[in-house]
Amino acid sequence: MRKIMSAIKKLAAIESIGLPDKLNDNFGKRMSQLLHIKFANSLLRIGLKTLPITVRSSVNFSGTCLLLMVVVSGILPINSFSQPGSLDNSFGTGGIVITSAGSLGDWGNSVAIQSDGKIVVGGYSQSSFTSADIVALRYNSDGTLDDTFGSGGKAIAQVENFSEGNSLAIQSDGKILLAGASQWFINLVRFNSDGTLDAGFGSGGIVIADVEGYYSEQCKSIAIQSDGKILIGGYGQQNANDNSYLMLQRYNSDGTLDCSFGVDGLVSGDLGQFNSLSIQNDGKILMGGSSALSFILVRYNNDGTLDSTFGTGGSVITSPGSFGNGANSLTILSDGKILLGGYAYITASTSDFALVKYNNDGTLNNTFGTNGMVTTHVGSSSGGCNSLSVDPEGKILLAGFASGGINYSDFAIVRYNSDGTLDNTFGNEGKVITTFGVSYSACNSLRIQSDGKIVVAGNGYNGSDLDIVLARYNSDTSIGINKFEGSILDSQLYPNPLISYGTIKLDKPLYKAELKIYDVFGQELIRLRNISGNELQLSRNNLPVGIYFFHLTEGNKIDVAGKFQISEQ
Repeated sequence: MRKIMSAIKKLAAIESIGLPDKLNDNFGKRMSQLLHIKFANSLLRIGLKTLPITVRSSVNFSGTCLLLMVVVSGILPINSFSQPGSLDNSFGTGGIVITSAGSLGDWGNSVAIQSDGKIVVGGYSQSSFTSADIVALRYNSDGTLDDTFGSGGKAIAQVENFSEGNSLAIQSDGKILLAGASQWFINLVRFNSDGTLDAGFGSGGIVIADVEGYYSEQCKSIAIQSDGKILIGGYGQQNANDNSYLMLQRYNSDGTLDCSFGVDGLVSGDLGQFNSLSIQNDGKILMGGSSALSFILVRYNNDGTLDSTFGTGGSVITSPGSFGNGANSLTILSDGKILLGGYAYITASTSDFALVKYNNDGTLNNTFGTNGMVTTHVGSSSGGCNSLSVDPEGKILLAGFASGGINYSDFAIVRYNSDGTLDNTFGNEGKVITTFGVSYSACNSLRIQSDGKIVVAGNGYNGSDLDIVLARYNSDTSIGINKFEGSILDSQLYPNPLISYGTIKLDKPLYKAELKIYDVFGQELIRLRNISGNELQLSRNNLPVGIYFFHLTEGNKIDVAGKFQISEQ
């Protein structure tokens, strides 16, 4: 409360802030800047606590007097709903974990989530300007380092003088593959589930690959086929002309090259750089990246030949921006359509987040965005996507960086609806920008947990060197449900969105249950008691258009939890 009063005094002492004669949104914004709190629907957020409040205000700007009465009426229970896009306070410290593995700097380039919920981050650790080692870190689901992995949760592989880990994948047996490169060659490492190097892979758990005719080969992405074979994608400089060419390799599960793929395990393409790969259900291979200042998407058959049924001769070139583009991440949707994310220069000096959706044959999906493309300006200067994923509800998340604020760059996450429009229920009009460290941070990888929470990994500058940053954000698909005790019944809510009335239908009846309805900020709006039966009618009760959450409690357990939307049509 002392912090609140201090901020109020600061506002009261400023005569030139130009506010109107009544308390309005500008006041809330200024209070947010001073307190890092948010005013909305009579709800005040301070740090880890959520307080419902009653606000009475009297403002007289003819002088410098400001009176604000805040009446605290209680504290919501720990299972209260959190705003989508807010940091998850049950993870690390305030949703954040900072880890140092080396003496000079650390890079978190890739994140994956094991089936048991543990989180693995892959990257590299630099001990001097000329030496770096591939590193894998494993965290428990609460953000603490997993002491059963490597040494104190850290596994380090010394491959060459300067080796980088860029992309990781987890095998079905729990072994961890981490692909990257040194200054000259492709590096591939496999760890056992305890963090030791797997002696049955390559030479002592390590593969160093030199592609004939190329130098400075780079591996940027890795994927595991259903038969256990390993695909890696990237690029290499050709000896003949020093230009970068697209490159795809396949290895057997023991680390030897699969000579049945391409030419002796290698497929090389046109000028460009592959940055992301994914495998379709039919075994065809999709590669995304950059070529000639545009997005490039290429599809190969399982043997490494180009799929002539896709695009033009197996590839598609797309330019969301007029002054240059680059694609960094792709994913395949359940219906076979394809998303490719990266950056687009809308002007010669500023870049935006860029997202393109393709049909299964490589044509642009015209129901998405504008002619299949979306660009979004994030931050006050430039931004770009390094990683994308799709949550259980089909919403699309892009993570990367935004620049132009106090820091050179910050973590940035953008969430879209399935049609490419910004999801305004997430963060600030679909965008979340988070500052980690001093002057610089950037998100390199994003994954969605099974409960819908959003896990991101990257780097942050601490004032002297870089640390690995791991953070977890709340999502409206995950809010509180994983914390409820007791079984959750099967239920249906229809229609959804609803205009005036909706119906909740249960697979078995409740007896003297209680219904609570919350807004997206966790504020309890409606409470109904003594509900019995297996069908309940919801009334809008003059609630405004928006997203709402409910849970039905019988006894001391929550049996049903969900969300619904109110619409005018």
